[in-house]
Amino acid sequence: MTLPEIQHSFDVSVNGYLAALDRYTDEQFAARPSAEAWSLAQMYEHLYLATTYFFLANAKRCTEKRKGQEGGELNDLGRNLFKYNSFPPVKLRPPDSLRAPEPVGRSRDEYRTLFQQLIPSSDALMEAIAADDGTYKALQPAFGWLTAREWYHVGEMHLRHHHRQQQELEAWLATSPS
Repeated sequence: MTLPEIQHSFDVSVNGYLAALDRYTDEQFAARPSAEAWSLAQMYEHLYLATTYFFLANAKRCTEKRKGQEGGELNDLGRNLFKYNSFPPVKLRPPDSLRAPEPVGRSRDEYRTLFQQLIPSSDALMEAIAADDGTYKALQPAFGWLTAREWYHVGEMHLRHHHRQQQELEAWLATSPS
């Protein structure tokens, strides 16, 4: 995918998550199908934090040539991610050593504000990512060494990956007693 295509897909995903906020009540947004499963609010928190402080932050670090290195390779998981332009269509559970604390969801109104900030934050990086020569990389623990463009692309894929979880939660809500 070209950088403008990645950016377009990023924007479509973010706008889709924003529009979906109007489909839920506050109770539905906070409801969990089980003790092990996240609520929609927790999923939104994960998406916001990962997009802002992991994917976009590492893309920016690469353009600024800090907290990484010159060179480095993708591992097999990373190569497959880009080969298929997608995370695998399965639930992924990182090893305990890489797992962040369980997200604590906020209100739908807070996510409206936060997700509205994601597109301008992404747009602000486009010129630097486009100009980046791709030699400076930062380590992504599961996929190997990524360039600024690859960090941005993985962030976009991550947003798409969680559409499946969103659909599963919406299906559960549709069959749950009110």
